[in-house]
Amino acid sequence: MALLDNSQNSEYKVFALVAGEASGDTLGADLILSLKKRYPNAKFVGIGGPKMQLQGFDSWFPMEELSVMGFFEVLKHLPSLLKIRKKLIQKLLKLKPDVFIGIDAPDFNFKVESVLKSNHIKTVHYVGPSVWAWREKRLFKVKNAVDGMLVLFPFEPSYYHRYGIPVKFVGHPLANQFPEVPNTSACKSELGFLPVDSVTAILPGSRMSEIDRMADIYMQAATKVAEIYPHMKFVIPCVHDKARQRIEKSVSEFGSDLSVTLLDGQSRLALEACDQALVTSGTATLECALMKKPLVLAIVVHPISYWIMKRLATTEWIGLPNILAGQSLVTELIQESATPDNIAVSLGKLIADESLRNKQIEAFNKQYEQLKQNASERAADAIDEWIK
Repeated sequence: MALLDNSQNSEYKVFALVAGEASGDTLGADLILSLKKRYPNAKFVGIGGPKMQLQGFDSWFPMEELSVMGFFEVLKHLPSLLKIRKKLIQKLLKLKPDVFIGIDAPDFNFKVESVLKSNHIKTVHYVGPSVWAWREKRLFKVKNAVDGMLVLFPFEPSYYHRYGIPVKFVGHPLANQFPEVPNTSACKSELGFLPVDSVTAILPGSRMSEIDRMADIYMQAATKVAEIYPHMKFVIPCVHDKARQRIEKSVSEFGSDLSVTLLDGQSRLALEACDQALVTSGTATLECALMKKPLVLAIVVHPISYWIMKRLATTEWIGLPNILAGQSLVTELIQESATPDNIAVSLGKLIADESLRNKQIEAFNKQYEQLKQNASERAADAIDEWIK
């Protein structure tokens, strides 16, 4: 009898999805897996990467064509991006899928969603734009583009409610990838450290512009920390060869006397092995919090970018751990404040002050519980509800 009851979800449905980069490909693959449980006969089409394709997804265009970052890079590739989007919209209008799901990539996807919605095709967007950080008024346009929004953070739905946009908090997929209790000793051993060693992870960013700005500052700060803690071990994950070469230059110039271990990628290993971390703003701050490791945040951006950010910002903080906590939990050193001296002092306090460390860890445990919601299942439930 149960099998007959489930057969209503075995009907043939077409889900169109567009992911623009690797993180979206991971989200898309997990979502497809969850939707397949509800609709085993469904077809999945659009634009996606290798992980989505492994789930039987039919990608009409290479996802790499959409993976363009930075204002000038986007300008250079704009003609080809517009051409792809036009062809995609034509194919989708002809196909008339049961729902279109844009995964992040807001500049590309919101236009697609707007056209499809005006042609009576259901549209859902997965990963809300950072309206809680800047340009909340974007939600007027979002309302015209989507029938539903799937968001990752618990503080986001209130923004969408104000604009009458259907929204579901689904949790953050990253939380499912982190252990409830990090195995710090085992990871230290894997890196050749002793369990008693104090280890500081340094994450200088994932983009070369960030690494160029932060690498020298961080190594000078590390040298100052080592003056107080001479046995301190430092571990730095490098996102690619070019990043490694740049970081090696900084180590050679400013930290030749330090104990520094460079890793090829493996940022999760670095975080799980460390006792505290120095992190450039971004997703890495959230990863650090999910690994329950005390941290100091520092960032220097281009002066014009900083001026624009300051004018448009709507939150007091830039680090996700602070935004989630609603308080200045983690020290944020931004622009002129991000000096080697200030970073070294903040790190020194974090290493020495047990109550400060415990306050961060306690908050991070709560954030981990908040965000670990089995996001893809909750997202599939919401989509299921909206398309019926």
